[in-house]
Amino acid sequence: MKIALCSSKGGVGKTATAANLAAVFADSGARVLAVDADPQESLGRAFGVVAGAEDSLAAILDPDEPAGLDTAIRRDVIPGLDVLPSHPSLEQRGITLAQQGGLVSSLRRALRPVRDRYDHIVIDTHGDTGNLTLAAVAAADAVLTVFTSDPGSALGAVRIAGFVNQHRTFENTEAVLLGAICANWDASGAAARDVAAALESTDLPLFATRIPQSRRVPSATLAKRPVVLSAPNSSVALAYRALGEEILLRASELGTARPVRKRKPIPRTA
Repeated sequence: MKIALCSSKGGVGKTATAANLAAVFADSGARVLAVDADPQESLGRAFGVVAGAEDSLAAILDPDEPAGLDTAIRRDVIPGLDVLPSHPSLEQRGITLAQQGGLVSSLRRALRPVRDRYDHIVIDTHGDTGNLTLAAVAAADAVLTVFTSDPGSALGAVRIAGFVNQHRTFENTEAVLLGAICANWDASGAAARDVAAALESTDLPLFATRIPQSRRVPSATLAKRPVVLSAPNSSVALAYRALGEEILLRASELGTARPVRKRKPIPRTA
């Protein structure tokens, strides 16, 4: 399954969610590719991967002299998980491809040679509904969006739903919106409860699992290791694992998931 993590604004925990879900899927025995399609290169950095312009997604999407995927993919960053990192030059690459008319299908074409190697491909995007985000959605089977206790981020989740539906209408993608994930959940906050109630009154599919606020998440970013690996027994790590199971169950019900070729799971340490 190819999953794009999208939001219409930054700061909602999208990249942390992408990194932890990728790690959860790999930990379960699947073969996973984490793709950083954001010029801010945050997903790669979450795993301690920093690339140059010549060995990143930007080089692969070069319309004139595209680099081979094998020059950019970092193998087994953690057991079972490979990373295709980004670079700030990806932003200009996206502008060039848009001018040439090749952006929408660019990432789908780029990933075609390796898509059968992986059980899951997790794509992180920029916090907007711009061209690079569209390229990620066009390459995906499923889309996840993320919101927080902030009312603005909830509106952003609704906008992503509209964005996906619009481009399904235009036949730019066949991806389905699997649902919206609540991250940085403040269970004691009135605003959080109001936001959740407002979204529950819409037809936006929500996941039951909510990712609680935790200082472990930014600490894991600094440690360059997702929290499900750096603090596997913490409440936030357990929530990410439960979310991963819920996502796979919903994907299976919707027919967007395929059988996973099991590897031996990663041994967990405290």
